[in-house]
Amino acid sequence: MALSTADKLFLVIGIIDITGLFAGIAYMLYLANTKMEMLQNCFKNSSGVTTLNSFRHGGACGKIMIIGGISGYVAFSTFYIKRGILSTEDLKKLPNSLKQKLIILQWSGIILLLTMFSLALVAELDIV
Repeated sequence: MALSTADKLFLVIGIIDITGLFAGIAYMLYLANTKMEMLQNCFKNSSGVTTLNSFRHGGACGKIMIIGGISGYVAFSTFYIKRGILSTEDLKKLPNSLKQKLIILQWSGIILLLTMFSLALVAELDIV
């Protein structure tokens, strides 16, 4: 059985997407093991991050939840600052390089998940 060009493109995009998601998870675990103390010290006055600390002893999944939550707070900081979940002083304590990494991590995860859902929709509607 030979694959059409559309099927090959669909397969390549799917493989790149899943690989990107796993790379993002691996990077989240790397950040959790190397930068967790610094992140928790930076966000002492933010109620959202202190709530996430309950996942600290939850193993790898708990660490992924904490890093994912913090990256969401940093990426959408104005939303969370307006609601009092994130402190502006805490956000200023965070180094710019780490802030940029967390924002890129959050947006790349969103884009990769949207790509995956788009591929599923295309397959379900039998467009390809």
